[in-house]
Amino acid sequence: MRPLTDQDPRELGGYRLLARLGQGGMGRVYLAEDRRGALAALKVVHPERAHDPEFRRRFAREVRLAARVHGPGVASVTGADPDAETPWLAAEFVSGPTLSEAIARHGELPAEACRALAEQLAEALTAVHATGLVHRDLKPSNVILGADGARLIDFGIALATDESAITRTGQTPGTAGYIAPEVLLGGAAGPAADVFALGALLAFAAQGRHPYGSGPEAVLMARPLAADPDLSGITDVKLAALLRRALAREPAHRPSLAEFAGLADLGTAGGGSWIPPSLLDDIGRRTHEVTTRTRPRRATAPEPHPPTAMDGPAPGTRRAPDGPGTSPAPPGPQRRHFTRRGVLGLGAATAAAGAAAWLINENTALGPAPKILWRHAMKGPAFDPLVTRDTVYAISEEDGLVALDIRTGAQRWHRSLNGSLAGPVLGNGMLYHSGGNRLTALDSRSGATRWSVPLPGEQGHAMIPGPDLLYMPDEPVRALDATDGSARWSYAHDPSHPGIVQGLLWRNALFVYSLSYVDRVDATTGKRVWRAEVEAAQDLAISDGTLYVSHFGGVSLLNPVDGTVRKTLTRDKFPVFDIAVAGRALCIDDMADDRVHGLDALTGEERWSADLGKHTFLSELDGGALAVTSDTMVCAVDAGTGVVRWRLHDTGTTSTPVIANGVVYVGTERRGLLALSAATSA
Repeated sequence: MRPLTDQDPRELGGYRLLARLGQGGMGRVYLAEDRRGALAALKVVHPERAHDPEFRRRFAREVRLAARVHGPGVASVTGADPDAETPWLAAEFVSGPTLSEAIARHGELPAEACRALAEQLAEALTAVHATGLVHRDLKPSNVILGADGARLIDFGIALATDESAITRTGQTPGTAGYIAPEVLLGGAAGPAADVFALGALLAFAAQGRHPYGSGPEAVLMARPLAADPDLSGITDVKLAALLRRALAREPAHRPSLAEFAGLADLGTAGGGSWIPPSLLDDIGRRTHEVTTRTRPRRATAPEPHPPTAMDGPAPGTRRAPDGPGTSPAPPGPQRRHFTRRGVLGLGAATAAAGAAAWLINENTALGPAPKILWRHAMKGPAFDPLVTRDTVYAISEEDGLVALDIRTGAQRWHRSLNGSLAGPVLGNGMLYHSGGNRLTALDSRSGATRWSVPLPGEQGHAMIPGPDLLYMPDEPVRALDATDGSARWSYAHDPSHPGIVQGLLWRNALFVYSLSYVDRVDATTGKRVWRAEVEAAQDLAISDGTLYVSHFGGVSLLNPVDGTVRKTLTRDKFPVFDIAVAGRALCIDDMADDRVHGLDALTGEERWSADLGKHTFLSELDGGALAVTSDTMVCAVDAGTGVVRWRLHDTGTTSTPVIANGVVYVGTERRGLLALSAATSA
């Protein structure tokens, strides 16, 4: 993955481009996100190709065929426009290596993994064939291994059973060594041809080498016609026998996909439990790199801000326990809505849950619709508002930053953010935002520019405001004077992984973390106090004298004073993404099962788990509650028991609800920013 350059677009078809994933002869592939924050792999056609009518016809065909396929093990198409000036295709993004990369780095897969892979790919091909398609290019580089299993990609030369091949004269569709003999002889590519390719792919995975050896393309093309496959490296007798049948020269002698699906041992096929530990580590590092590299962009969901003394707290809110200098950490992996530490500007969660009739209580009937006190229309999805004593700041990509009267919603002032929503963050009477290689501080009262200083690079930067300094957890980590933006200190945290450093401010300690380390840095001087080695740290939380670090494989409890590890809570070999500590409950988003779990914060004993949707993002509320957003809901959960206090389903909300003095402020996708009465009647 590489950062965008000046030549790369920043938006295409409603997708925001985040980084380069790779490129080939037909175009470039980007990591992108849609308006809801879902990640996608966006394939963009090279401009010179876009002017070729024949290529456009082939690309439009790929889009049409790929969009037909849905099912387990297939990276589904999420959007496309083959008729655009620059044609593009977006598909579900899977974080992980291709099978070819995995074998090159980690060697052949064990028998159990090969069986599980066989079942998953057989299910994927069954879904493909059920739509009347033949993939025709199944090979290791077209299979991605993610933490939740394998995904089949690239339908560039797929063939519908109701059409003829459109390959150019003299060309054989597919890749040498994976093309079935009948296709090599000029026959049709039917479903049995995909079975042949699946056999060759699994033989490669099980041995670490191709069953027809290596050599020039012409030699590899000829071998399946004349030579028997070499399966001598496969020790699993049942697997070897099935693969030998799959590689039969006669299509009628090959097994059905159902026979592959029956290979997997019970309990190993689902999810990623079959993936070897070294490969899981690789997937975890890639996932961490994706999530952390996208965090500066995800700061577009501005942090619900812990009011400083200068700003004045919002009515009905309280300060964070550690004082006004405590700042929230940057937003968490592949999420848009909630911030982590710090005050959310919420009143007592119990009172809010009981009074807000517009939220669906788990144990009562749906209450009446809420009274809309005011609404501020916005051109695009409204992100998390910022709330102070008398002002609500509404933010969207299209509208920029809008200051509104907290009582009436009347607009006080408006500022364009020039397409950059890295931040804004609020502190010291100023709103800070970065983008277009500049950091700008705005007066929170008037919106006037207080100062602006240059920054390295074009991308937005994550920011953590302190009482005197503004911290930028990049590589190197930098501290700027909050009053004028002048440099105060810099700290080289992990130069081997630039651009994926994050941070958490607590009292006079700045904790910075990346792929390999968690460091405590003196927030005033920038000097390192201690360093702890942690593999692929994902999130930090601090409570009652304990620093909680979620990482690949679990959560570690560290002494924040000296960095010693007090306890590690193992959660299989999967990344634990978001964590939140509410009272004595440690709540985690566990990628292993897509559930939220509540643990005892001291012992790690599990108290509850709940299915609250996918892509969950956690944050503490008052009153021992946990705020959760996911792809299906926004809800408040009792952190001690897992009981849902209230939930709001499918409303098009794009932000955390911020509650202050009996009013709920919530950003939506289509209705702008709403101020709703928390009273029980409209």
